[in-house]
Amino acid sequence: MKKDSRLTRAKLETLSSAELLAIADEYGIDAPDDLNRQFIIGDLLELASELEAGEKQKETISLSEGEEETININTLPASYNETKINVMLRNPISLFVWWDLSEWTIKKIKGGRGSLRLAIYFFESLQDERPSESFDIQLSLGDREQYVIIPGGKRIARVDLLADSAGKSDILAHTEKISIPKGSDIMASKPGEKLMVSRIVELSGASELLRRHYNRYRQSFN
Repeated sequence: MKKDSRLTRAKLETLSSAELLAIADEYGIDAPDDLNRQFIIGDLLELASELEAGEKQKETISLSEGEEETININTLPASYNETKINVMLRNPISLFVWWDLSEWTIKKIKGGRGSLRLAIYFFESLQDERPSESFDIQLSLGDREQYVIIPGGKRIARVDLLADSAGKSDILAHTEKISIPKGSDIMASKPGEKLMVSRIVELSGASELLRRHYNRYRQSFN
């Protein structure tokens, strides 16, 4: 199902609960089967609004006589035909990961009917070779970026980009280890608790991110 930035409350209200769940799954929203449909509609409208904002950043340019192309004026080329991955701290409680895949890599994954995933590793120190904890995020071949919430108390992180095929996993690219500030400890707080954070953590948007994370994945906190 194609993502639609023109979703309206009136349109969503006409859909069955099964149809709403299907759309929520397409957007990557954590929506259990028994979740109140009004919560699903609210999350879908929020994401549709973000998509619409992105559409307004596009403009049409003339390439030659009679030929035009619509581009997003705030984005770089979609690909540099190079397989690599990068990571940076978005704020004290989340990472932003972005990557690129060469045409050869994409063809190899498709040919082997493989899949793509991120492996997020956490270490106690920069010198450690073995991670103390890890988790995976499944991807589609079209994905090129991912926000990652950092569990509380973590100090060092690394992200690997892997391709899985026929029971084997190949590391396509990996980031350097990145240090995580102590501000990530607020992730250990429980939903509803009043957070006592420093001014710089507040300015980073971490508190708002936590609120949105809980609202979108609240079923996972039960």
